[in-house]
Amino acid sequence: MQKPSLGWQSWSPPFPKWHGFPRWDYAPINARSYKLPRLNPSTPIPAIRYWCSWYAYGWNIDHKKISETLKIIKKHRLPFTHIIIDDGWTTWGDWLTPNPARFPHFATTISQIRAHHLQVGLWFAPFLASKKSQLFKQHPDWFVRYRGQYIQGLKTMPIWEWFLPQQYLLDFKLPQVKKYIKDFIDYAVKNWGVTLLKLDFLYAPYFDPHHNNDKIAHNQITWLFRYIKKNYPSVQTIACGAPFAPTIGLANIIRISKDTALPPELPYFLNRIIYAVRVKMLAHKLGALDKTQSVHFDPDVRKFSLDNHKTSPIWDTIPSNIQGVGDDLINLSLTTLKHLKQWLAARPIARTKQPIV
Repeated sequence: MQKPSLGWQSWSPPFPKWHGFPRWDYAPINARSYKLPRLNPSTPIPAIRYWCSWYAYGWNIDHKKISETLKIIKKHRLPFTHIIIDDGWTTWGDWLTPNPARFPHFATTISQIRAHHLQVGLWFAPFLASKKSQLFKQHPDWFVRYRGQYIQGLKTMPIWEWFLPQQYLLDFKLPQVKKYIKDFIDYAVKNWGVTLLKLDFLYAPYFDPHHNNDKIAHNQITWLFRYIKKNYPSVQTIACGAPFAPTIGLANIIRISKDTALPPELPYFLNRIIYAVRVKMLAHKLGALDKTQSVHFDPDVRKFSLDNHKTSPIWDTIPSNIQGVGDDLINLSLTTLKHLKQWLAARPIARTKQPIV
């Protein structure tokens, strides 16, 4: 039987032959020759139990849903430590301007989360921006162009790309682009009180066609995490869609597999099938970790509304105290909420080790 592999980044399949498009392992130049760095003893970080909005509401997240979710967490005393506001809170690229229709007063939403003694996590994709964003309209020269075309930064299997929105690749060689991302991080931490940053689609700079090797993209990612680590050492980072080589030792937490579930816009029966497949994929990726490549990993979310007799035992044995939940808590049954609470409470909040290079 073929031995599972972590691949070169979070979303690489555990078995290269799982699909017939080798290039679409999200693999740019030399990615297949990557070797993960060996790790030394590490510094401790606090464990995290988070609820993530993406899997419950997709792009339809808003202030009201966050507020109602907080009421459920309080009523049932669910032992979360963080609320992660995922994709949907703003247009990609307009990171300093939350969507006013969904979050009329974003600072109020943040304050409500903190008033419930929960920490705030915020999702963003630092290397990408929507062609509909104000950033793109005001600064089209900040984006990578090749043969007269802007570069689509979302790379996946060809069929999926037909349905994905156009998210263009920012040119991180420009100092004004770096300054813009630094300004957002500074504002999110200082003004909104964000203590966890979920950075997504980190593989994007590897697909800049102007690069003839991986060093430039590698250095752009390490620059980003070093900036956060140096200026905000207490802020936790989750690296998602993340190449392992530049993030191990710099990101606090690394996703090692694909999203376990898709947003609820997908039909329930289809999402349940995908969930079963991807939880199994996660189990294979966990099997690829060894003692020299152990990372403080985020297994992504458990979605109790999609669980079955095969997925539940996997979640109960995952050796990580990073625990995520992606259910719509507002509409979850009392029985399921009780099960969820027991699962979260089964592992005590403890200080765990983050490997560093």
